[in-house]
Amino acid sequence: MNTLLTATNCSYRFVLMTIMTFCLQPFQVASAQDTNCPQGSILQQSFSSGASWSVCATVSDTHGLEVSNVYYRAPGDSSRSVLSEAQVAQILLHYHDKATAEPQFSPLTTLTEESLQTTIQRLSQATCMGDVINVGEQPESVCSRVENNRTLAKYAQRESLHSEAWELSGTLLRESLTLSISWTFTEDGQIRPEVSVSGRAARTQLDEQFSQNKRTDIPRFTRATVLSTWRLVPALDTDSLDTVEQFDFPLLVADQNRRPMQISAITEEALIEVDRQQFRGWRLVDASGAGYYLDPANQGYSYSSAEHNWANYEVAFTRYNACEHYALENPSAAETCGEHLNDFVNAESLSEQQVVMWYSQAHLLNPSIEDWPILGDVQIGFDLLPFDWTDTSPFEVVE
Repeated sequence: MNTLLTATNCSYRFVLMTIMTFCLQPFQVASAQDTNCPQGSILQQSFSSGASWSVCATVSDTHGLEVSNVYYRAPGDSSRSVLSEAQVAQILLHYHDKATAEPQFSPLTTLTEESLQTTIQRLSQATCMGDVINVGEQPESVCSRVENNRTLAKYAQRESLHSEAWELSGTLLRESLTLSISWTFTEDGQIRPEVSVSGRAARTQLDEQFSQNKRTDIPRFTRATVLSTWRLVPALDTDSLDTVEQFDFPLLVADQNRRPMQISAITEEALIEVDRQQFRGWRLVDASGAGYYLDPANQGYSYSSAEHNWANYEVAFTRYNACEHYALENPSAAETCGEHLNDFVNAESLSEQQVVMWYSQAHLLNPSIEDWPILGDVQIGFDLLPFDWTDTSPFEVVE
């Protein structure tokens, strides 16, 4: 029986995975010359329970902080692979007084105006509540910190088990905005990618409320919708090709309002919408049965685009192509690679190449007058939950 990880109930199995075949200090930075991480640095973190993570971190001005060769190790387990590649594939910023959205990553465009260029922010102790790390050839570009995580387990009246989480974050500056990209790796095997948008309000419009009251001296930031799209290339457990399963829980009113679980395999490239009525989710799974589950429970906003069809869907699955990295403004190469995600999805079979998952989330950027001129931090993220990695919990039970 497949059982999804539940952190607060001992009647569920913990479903974890693992990494790193050697002993680690609490935090380590390996040489950037490692053959598995030629452009970045291998970062490693271990926890007191014996769980540990290892990732290749790379920072660029067109992806921000991206990770690859991600491994996790549960207590007492062996090293296991999780992700081959993972990065933000595009961020669209659609101001509501404009007809089209503006891509924040522009690898196709050479920008000559300095104010429009995306640059990597150098971090310091004032901007990082942790360790500031040099990654590859980018000095002081990543912040690493360990923080308390959610409750790991609760057994009746016994003392709760608590866990920690390791967060890596990097920051990009574009115009007056700050784009922070973070990856959180928890002690129990979860992964939380997140984009946050903050900065200064540079685009303004006259606020009608103040105009009616003859107050024209207070500008208002133009409302906008932020759409973040992630590219995730799994490499789960063994060397076999990973597959995709879709979970639906339709409501059967005639059958005492039951919601039976329906699982269907996705075997061809496709664009898919989130179905909130059926609690739709997706699982990436290895031949060993180990997998990760994406539940879009916090997908509270929808984005509609007349210009970019792919942006009307929250999820896409494609077969791996090394030149397909950006959901929009992807550098195309003749007939082998398209310019956007719509070009990538053409009903090819997912059985012959490694699958790639593209996941989009929208959020409204709607600051109030009190936010002027500094914008409040808008965070857009999701959880990847480990699924059926171990038969029983690898963590010690407190008596």
